[in-house]
Amino acid sequence: PSCIRVNQSAIRPKCQQETEIKNQHKDIYSKVENHLTGYPHRIPRSNAIFKQYSDHLLDYLNQSYFTLLSYKDQLISLERAELLNQFDEQLKR
Repeated sequence: PSCIRVNQSAIRPKCQQETEIKNQHKDIYSKVENHLTGYPHRIPRSNAIFKQYSDHLLDYLNQSYFTLLSYKDQLISLERAELLNQFDEQLKR
């Protein structure tokens, strides 16, 4: 993108963040699993490494999404979100 995106995880409700984490985990994990089970690696899907990877990935995503931002960064995110909403409204006119 040609601009910096708003830190949406800072202004979303927790349930939306959890849904996003679940979707991200599913997407990333399935791509990695499909790559490693295919040619040339051919690792069996029942291998314990996949469970370990899934757990580590989920921990990483939770940490990334739920790490608190400073108050200043939260305000900046809210201001940018409001500004983007104003731009969207003006473009719709």
